[in-house]
Amino acid sequence: MTDTIRNDMGLFGKTKQKDKMIEQLKVLLDRFEFIDLLNLCSEVTGKKLDDVNGKARLERIEILDFIWENYHKGSINFSQIKDFAIKRNIVTEAFFD
Repeated sequence: MTDTIRNDMGLFGKTKQKDKMIEQLKVLLDRFEFIDLLNLCSEVTGKKLDDVNGKARLERIEILDFIWENYHKGSINFSQIKDFAIKRNIVTEAFFD
């Protein structure tokens, strides 16, 4: 019985950690300019968004939806977005401390 409780607590710990990462990712993506979001999508997923959605002009929310969808699928991960942001001087390393 104690093993079950320990396992459950471990799962809750991981959930809290993931929630914190999602919150940090939301704050990070708010720092991106429109063009940065487009470049992130094309560099990380290898797809240009106009090719994916077939629209001439995309809204910021559509790009963010695409990023979140791919994040939840596992096609984009936190470290890829973090590395992109640092490399492009969107944020500094200190942002993640």
